[in-house]
Amino acid sequence: MTTDASFRAIPWIDRAVAWMFRRWLLITNGLLGIYAGLPWLSPWLKANGHPLAGEIIFRIYTPLCHQRPERSFCFCGYQVAFCHRCTSLYGGLFIAGVLFSFVRRRVRPISLRSGAFLLLPITLDAGSHMINDLLNLGWRGGGDDVGSLNFWLRMITGALAALTVLLVVYPRLDRELPAQVQHIGASGRYEAS
Repeated sequence: MTTDASFRAIPWIDRAVAWMFRRWLLITNGLLGIYAGLPWLSPWLKANGHPLAGEIIFRIYTPLCHQRPERSFCFCGYQVAFCHRCTSLYGGLFIAGVLFSFVRRRVRPISLRSGAFLLLPITLDAGSHMINDLLNLGWRGGGDDVGSLNFWLRMITGALAALTVLLVVYPRLDRELPAQVQHIGASGRYEAS
């Protein structure tokens, strides 16, 4: 156990890192909530008299998602700033992270091999979409409307990828990051000059 005086002797950056390591899940869930929520704020802002603010959010997400209108949700009469798959993936990560906070002591990490296997569906789905779109092969018939087979494939593979990240990464982070707190600042004692 450290005393207040010894804790104050540790530089502020080490204290900040220790604080973040102890609260990694809260920070991660907060950032994911913002990242998954802002695309929905864009159409809401546009519909409520703030088109510039809504468009800025939409443009921020442009390099992060293809934003094809036929593969994106519509909210308040405007397009959400990312596609169905991204909605499922990042929304799924946020929801799974919140749920993980309740069961974190009971969840053990799955193997990396199992994680790679569980990522195969999104790789095949997204890869076949990308190849089809680039080469215009017509593989993905059936449309992109909500409720179509392609829609459900995107939603399911995005959610499965989110679950995979949760099962592979989160339990490992939950074990390792808090355990590292005791080592922060211990590699060399800091002396006041």
